[in-house]
Amino acid sequence: CFAKDKGPWIIKPVASSRGRGIYLVSNPSQISMDENILVSRYINNPLLIDEFKFDVRLYVVVTSYDPLLIYVYEEGLARFATVKYDQTSTNIKNTFMHLTNYSLNKKSSDYVSCDDPEVEDYGNKWSMSAVLRYLKQEGKDTTLLMRQVEDLIIKAVLSAELQIATACKMFVPHKANCFELYGFDVLIDSNLKPWLLEVNLSPSLSCDAPLDLKIKASMIADMFSLVGLVGQDPLSRQSLSDRFMVDKQAAAPRVQQHGDKTLHSCSCH
Repeated sequence: CFAKDKGPWIIKPVASSRGRGIYLVSNPSQISMDENILVSRYINNPLLIDEFKFDVRLYVVVTSYDPLLIYVYEEGLARFATVKYDQTSTNIKNTFMHLTNYSLNKKSSDYVSCDDPEVEDYGNKWSMSAVLRYLKQEGKDTTLLMRQVEDLIIKAVLSAELQIATACKMFVPHKANCFELYGFDVLIDSNLKPWLLEVNLSPSLSCDAPLDLKIKASMIADMFSLVGLVGQDPLSRQSLSDRFMVDKQAAAPRVQQHGDKTLHSCSCH
């Protein structure tokens, strides 16, 4: 591969998260052979917005692998790098330029946050809708782009379908009881082609910004409705301990004396 494509290459440790341990190399000799790692070709023509590289986190729920049912949430988050993109090899070690992981870029002194959830196109975190609006204004075919993204998601899930479906048959007797939420990280290149960076199990649902809360809370509510879980507002109902005490008192036997006989009665509900 190196003979055909001189790189750069992106190195990722296996079973890691939040951008930890990721680095770029321009030659295979720079890769450590003592680690369990994944080496991928680096996409060196990323689509830029205001000269910054970005990727998109999309939320995908699979409720069944047999038959295969995939749901893609209609909104997502675009995460921007904090240093303007420069393709020259002198900047290959600048992680704030090449990596779009939020957990990494939030540590940058150049990170810009937004405190207004209604402003979705400011700072280093945008909504997917804001990105699509921006691209549409630039004359890009966003309908085609999203069809390609959906195709990418389907193919990624299909690649693991057989193994997961087999495991479900062995260990999940009631298949309707399970679902899985995935976090798909997608990079769009300058030709408007989406590339799958990775698929995350247990994607982060933390809300460090109002836009996070706006998108993730709606996504979670939609997911629970999809899988049939009924949500309850804890503020509109008695606390669990209060209800337990009421139920316990209602179920307690009531003793009545009738002459020399003692009658026990209870209310069942």
